[in-house]
Amino acid sequence: MQPEIVQLPDRFVMGYVARIEPMSADYPTLWGQGFDPYDESVSALAIEPGYYGVYYGTEQPEMVDFVAGMIVDADATPIEGLVLRALPGGSYACFPCTMGTLSETWGAIYSQWLPASGYRVDETRPAFEYFPPGMDPEMTIWILTAIMPAESQ
Repeated sequence: MQPEIVQLPDRFVMGYVARIEPMSADYPTLWGQGFDPYDESVSALAIEPGYYGVYYGTEQPEMVDFVAGMIVDADATPIEGLVLRALPGGSYACFPCTMGTLSETWGAIYSQWLPASGYRVDETRPAFEYFPPGMDPEMTIWILTAIMPAESQ
């Protein structure tokens, strides 16, 4: 498992937010009942194609704020019922996978790749999944984990 290390600019995601425990969350419901009712409206504001599932850290152990949404301009007015959150740029490790290998890939990132990589997770920035337009279960999606050199403090 060798990811591509990419530098991303600051961006903003507009979407549906829910506080979840990532390992047990009901993602089909988060997307289907949470984001899908707003899909057409958010798509009209989107400045790039595709969908993002963004994991923001919280003060609660093992809980994250998950935002299901799309990238919009920084000055976009949030649609009622949705949030506009910064998606900070910087170094990210980019791992390709499919819907069928999504959970397995997340596990391998933290149990195999990260300990041997010379990097550590940058807890100040969210990790996220990118789903390209026209997604089907076999299409490549990307998991992006915010990283910094392991020796950085």
